[in-house]
Amino acid sequence: MFEGVSNQIKNKLMSGELKAGDRLPAERDLALELGVGRPAVREALRTLEISGIVETRKGTKGGAFVCEGSPEMLTRSLQDLAMLGHISPSSLAEVRIIISGAVVRLACERGEAEDFDAIEANIEDIQRWADAGDLTRRAEAAVQFFQLLAKATRNDVLVVLMDSLGAILRHFAIERQPAKYRPELIPVRWNMLKHMRARATTKAVAEMNHYLEIVHSDVLNRMPSRAEASAKSKPAVPAKSRGKT
Repeated sequence: MFEGVSNQIKNKLMSGELKAGDRLPAERDLALELGVGRPAVREALRTLEISGIVETRKGTKGGAFVCEGSPEMLTRSLQDLAMLGHISPSSLAEVRIIISGAVVRLACERGEAEDFDAIEANIEDIQRWADAGDLTRRAEAAVQFFQLLAKATRNDVLVVLMDSLGAILRHFAIERQPAKYRPELIPVRWNMLKHMRARATTKAVAEMNHYLEIVHSDVLNRMPSRAEASAKSKPAVPAKSRGKT
């Protein structure tokens, strides 16, 4: 029953009847409107909240509100699958290479001078923070590099995918040990930008592939294998029960 309520609320979102920031009707009113009991509405709202679609606020002005869209939902789902061993690190890296190539192609085609100027400023920031020994800010700027590339495509889906895949790979790699600074990546970024400004798509994609080969060789060595991830997700067997049949 509650699945039907969830679907009806989702349909209202898809049709535009509901949008981010809107407050849903009170639980009792929503039950009357949809012709279901309040327990079904309550369970549906709980499910939608777990999914990140609505949020519940307390107080006199509280209630259930439609959340702003966020790539964190996709990131969380893929991250859970990776932790459970259903997605291998190498598969994530492979998909990132494919999507990054598409991003660079579209950035070459659709990117404007202001996009390339922003990427240039970002590379300068990466170099500056690296020279200053501030690896935290350098890492943040490196993340922004990919965000700016995706933004230049004018494609919202690619922005979300690039954010999610990068976040997952970083999470599992850094969990094993901190990332190392790779100074050889700076000239690769500059070459990529030069080719994008010149609309030299093939050369720009080649630089991206070279970049990811360097990064992934380091990241994958620090990520758990599928077997390790699967074993980690299984509950430990109590010492007393080991060896018993």
